[in-house]
Parts: sequence; structure tokens; C-alpha cells
Amino acid sequence: MYTLLTGATGLVGRYVVRDLLLNGHNVAVVVRASKKCCPRERMEQILQHWEEELGRALPRPVVLSGDIAESGFGFSEEDRQWVQDNVDCIIHSAAILEFYGSDRTGEPWRTNLGGTRNMIQLCRNLKIHDIHYVSTCYVAGLQTAPVMEDSLDAGQTFRNDYEESKFLAETEVRAIDFADHVTVYRPAVISGDSVTGYTNTYHGIYLYLRLMALMIPPQPVGPDGWRHVPVRLRMDGTERRNIIPVEWVSAVTVRLFETQEARGGTYHMAPDRKMTSGEMIEWCEEYFKATGAELCGHDFVHEDATREGNEDQWMLERLLMENMGTYEPYERTDNTFDMTNTKQFAGDIRCPEIDKTVIHRYIDFGDEDRWGKGRPAPLTNSEWAEDVFTACPVEPDGDATSVGIDVLGPGGSQWTMTYSAAGIAGLSRGLPAGEKPVLRLSLTDLIRLREEPLEFTERIASFLDGAADDERDAIATELLAALSGDRQLTSAG
Repeated sequence: MYTLLTGATGLVGRYVVRDLLLNGHNVAVVVRASKKCCPRERMEQILQHWEEELGRALPRPVVLSGDIAESGFGFSEEDRQWVQDNVDCIIHSAAILEFYGSDRTGEPWRTNLGGTRNMIQLCRNLKIHDIHYVSTCYVAGLQTAPVMEDSLDAGQTFRNDYEESKFLAETEVRAIDFADHVTVYRPAVISGDSVTGYTNTYHGIYLYLRLMALMIPPQPVGPDGWRHVPVRLRMDGTERRNIIPVEWVSAVTVRLFETQEARGGTYHMAPDRKMTSGEMIEWCEEYFKATGAELCGHDFVHEDATREGNEDQWMLERLLMENMGTYEPYERTDNTFDMTNTKQFAGDIRCPEIDKTVIHRYIDFGDEDRWGKGRPAPLTNSEWAEDVFTACPVEPDGDATSVGIDVLGPGGSQWTMTYSAAGIAGLSRGLPAGEKPVLRLSLTDLIRLREEPLEFTERIASFLDGAADDERDAIATELLAALSGDRQLTSAG
């Protein structure tokens, strides 16, 4: 059976799909088409990125074209039926980080609340009873006391519409009455990869880093090799932020997902040590070799009267305040989150500290990626396993035998093929349930197998998993005959 994952193209989602595949899970993903790419191309770009980083081929998830903001995720009837037949579990990770939306038919309400309602109804209709929901620590809103994992409605107010939309969505998730398990994951502020610096989104801490990367380098360098950039900031440097790297969020999420005893719990993910605003400013000054930041506290007022004689400084300060206004409520206060449940099941997975090295790594990556304007690497495949299979002639046969075909690496996909002496009797997406043999190979080998079957008669048995040794040769010969349409192979076998 498959796990259905939403939000697979988001920052957390692309790490979760990677880690699930590495751990041997069968995964299906819901992906929308973008302006430039169809769903399978969007997913393929992500997986080829991981393969380049890992140096190994990965299996492909089943890619379903859909939009969580539509009823039934906008699935075709065929995809809806596939989900009903093959999916027993969902991880709903899709969300949008948009802070303000007075129109509740728009964002963030459309995705965060409406999308969650659509997920609940889909699970109810298709009888998916194991539900995993990625919420946020900030459903807690404004609270001064430590926030406990099992707490939700404490009469809190919210900093913005994002927090409230996620609070209302989690409220409805917790009210689900048809599931065997509802597990809730609450990460704090998610940043990029602490090891590589990678991110595909530039919210939160990246807004500050990007502003400094744009503002500081153009300033003149003094005789000492440093830039003096006088700017007054509305903070005192002691403000603490709950920032956590994405690879840790994914590792903890997958650990909890794989732990049966963790089903049905709620899990905060927050740092063991919070980074302060003063530390971030200090580390950025070191990176850019700059001085001049003055921490004036939250009562500082940026008055027009200070503009005269300090035009450049006034403009820099104004630019900062206009761009940082969205995050001002978090500069004044941040919550303390209890992590008792998370520590119980994933306490051995240490949260990397966001320190000077990591901040410098984030700036390096942002510059290299042109702060989100860099182009993704082109796909390395020109052909697709899906096209190879859909081009195969099918001859239905009630006595057919089933086998899974897992085409790994670029252009790959997962299929169940039934075959008989007459050839291919049926093809369907996804690997078969139960103890069926699975043929694992690359797209290159699949194409050669069809075009040059005799050369593969001996090799193909080595690609089979889950078949008894004395059955491998016979299964391999029949598979080759079915895929190539060469009946002589079957009679020879």
C-alpha cells in the first residue's frame, strides 16, 4: 500500500519524500502543473536534485495530478480510483506561508483551511484511516506560558491570518471521527538545510539575509577593509527565535511516522537553543565585513525629522522597516514549546544549531541561487518509463501472473504488470501489494530490454527481488517475452 503525500514540491515536502523513499516506503504525491512544467516534470526535477546530491538512483513516487484547494483534490476518476485501491495513509503537508488575507476565499485560507477540509473529505470518502497532518507550532498564537503539545485552544489571539488559518485547520483535523489515528506534527520556523544551505523558498530568516546581501555590498569599503553602514534597528538583540533546519524537521517527521507507538500524538519541533537577533546581526556583519548596526529597542520611532543630513541612512532604515514589517510581531515575542512527546520517540535525532557557520552557508546559497531567481538544472532524461509502458500492447488474460516493475533513476516510475503466454495482460501504476516479485532496473535497461531482449535473458534474473532462486530464470524469460513481444523467448524458456 502507498502513502499519499501532499505538499511534495514544498521545502519540507521534498525532504519528506526523499526520506520516505530512502527508507523503502511506497509513496504517491499530489502535484499541480506549473506554468512551465507538468506534474511529473516538477517531481522529476526534485528527485534528480536528490540523486545528484546523494550519488545514487531513487525510486519514483506515483505522481497524481491534482490541487488540494479543489474538492476531491481535483482528481480524475482514474486517479481517484487508484487512490481508493492503493492508499491507506496520508501525510498532509501542503500549506502556504502567506500572513495576511482579509478575503477568506483567498490565501492563506484557501490552501490552509480549505485544502485541509478537502483532505478530510477525501479521506472520509476513500476510507483512508491513518492521517498525518503537518500543522505549525504557531497555532499557539500569542501565549506567554510554555505551550504544551496536547494544548490547542487556550483562548489565544493570533499575530496574523496564517496562524489563525492553521489553528482552525488543526481544530477540524482533531475533530475527525472516522480515522484510526490522527497524528499532528508542529514544526516551528523552518529554515534551509544546515549542511548544504539548500532552500527553495525565501521566507522568514531569508528575508533579513537577502536584505543585507542587497544593501551592504554596494556600500564603500573603508581603509580598514570594512564597510560602515549606519542603520538603527527596532530590536535590542536579545530577541530569541525558534528556527529549525528543514532536514531535521523531515528526519523527525519520518521517525514519528514510522513509529507505530507514536500514532495519534501531537509533536512540537523546536530548537534546543534559540538563536538571538543580536547573534544573527553579528554573524552577518562578520560575513559582509560591515559595522554600523545600532540596536535601539522596540520603542524606537523612525521619524522624518531624522532624514535631514542623513538621507542615505534614513533610506536604508526605511527600506528595512518596510520589508521587515511582516515579521515584526515575531521580533517582539516568541513562544516556548514543550517537546516531551517528540523527545520520547525522536530525542536521539539532535537538532542542528543555527550558528554562524550555518548563517554564512545560507547567505552563500542565497547568492548562488540569486535569492530564488536561479533556474533549476535541466532534466537529464529525454524519455520516460511511463511512455514505454503505455506503448506496450495489452492482451487481457484471466490466467495472467503479476510482477512489479520499479524503474529507478531519471525518467523512472513504478508499475504492476500482469503477463501470460499471450503477452502483457494488464498494466497499472504502482507496485503490487503482497509478496510479488519486483523487477528493479533503470530506464536505460528497460529500453534495451525491449529492443534487445536476447542480450538480457541472463542479466534480467539478477534484477528480480522477492522471487525464489529456482523461479528467477523462468520469470525473467517470461517477462522478457511479454515486454518485447517475442513469443519465441517463452517457448524457449
